[in-house]
Amino acid sequence: MSDSVIRSRGSELLHGEFAEYAANIASDVKKHNPGFSPEYIGKLVSAWGDWATLIADDPTAVYALTVDMDEVWHAAVLRTRKYVSFMGALTDGRFIHHEPAENYGTPDEVRRTVAALETAGHPVDNDVWGAMCAATCNGGNDCKPAAPCPGIDVGPIMAGVA
Repeated sequence: MSDSVIRSRGSELLHGEFAEYAANIASDVKKHNPGFSPEYIGKLVSAWGDWATLIADDPTAVYALTVDMDEVWHAAVLRTRKYVSFMGALTDGRFIHHEPAENYGTPDEVRRTVAALETAGHPVDNDVWGAMCAATCNGGNDCKPAAPCPGIDVGPIMAGVA
């Protein structure tokens, strides 16, 4: 990793204040995906934090995440109290809602997401994003299609929720 690559706020939170939450997410992802190595799951959790930072910083944009990263998001959402706390810390009191994807995103949407991560100076791990960014990827299963999240899914956290 070069000196110019920095962790996003989301990834920093998951490696710091929310490290126990990240470990619980990783454990839950492993239960549902026994073929995923602990190293890969760690990369997915960090990449999800980077992706969530993009959404938090630009809620009008549409950024995609891989299906494997969506597994992380599902595990994160199930721990509602910690998810709300994490989102509050990441977004300054807003919330990134999760809705089931009717359609998965296109390789081009993922490439735009990767470009935004690179522009922001965040790491782009080839193990996580590589197949989706390959020039030959047409959205087949080997490309691990992506779930897009439009900024309209970012809203305020309801008062009184802790």
